Amino acid sequence: MEHRPALNSDIDRIMDIIKEAQLFLREKGVNQWQDGYPSRELCENDIKKGCCHVFLVDGTIAGIISVFYGWEECYEYIEDGAWLTGDMPYAVFHRTAVGKEYRGTGVAERMLAFAENSAAEKGFGSIRGDTHYDNVAMRRLLEKRGFVHCGTIYVGSEKTAINRRACYEKIL
Repeated sequence: MEHRPALNSDIDRIMDIIKEAQLFLREKGVNQWQDGYPSRELCENDIKKGCCHVFLVDGTIAGIISVFYGWEECYEYIEDGAWLTGDMPYAVFHRTAVGKEYRGTGVAERMLAFAENSAAEKGFGSIRGDTHYDNVAMRRLLEKRGFVHCGTIYVGSEKTAINRRACYEKIL
């Protein structure tokens, strides 16, 4: 499996994978990514910033992940717990999705390993991420990779059930 930074020319395949993930989540009864998020514009912005990475199997994009190095506004307030590393600098992963034909093949695990290694190489002591509480597949994967459930954060400006996320951190 190869990986590289996403290119502008990858956007159609990236959006196809996101649409497949949205359908998968909907079928599982998970109210995550059901409101037009992540948008094409957001993904294009991730590509422009060099944060979006694609993972290829036999030349076909099988999965995507965006990795950021530094502060995340919605991680400032945490309920029912605490971050493992407090206010120490951290990396974050977002917008992780695998094409339907590649689910269960280890692509997602390889993408997280990349994010972890990339953060460690840049000198970060931990990496954080979040997911919907009902996204059992992602929660299991995170815990399998050694991430620790740290509490609850809220994406967006409102503390509502739809914005509630389980947050995780892994010390690198």
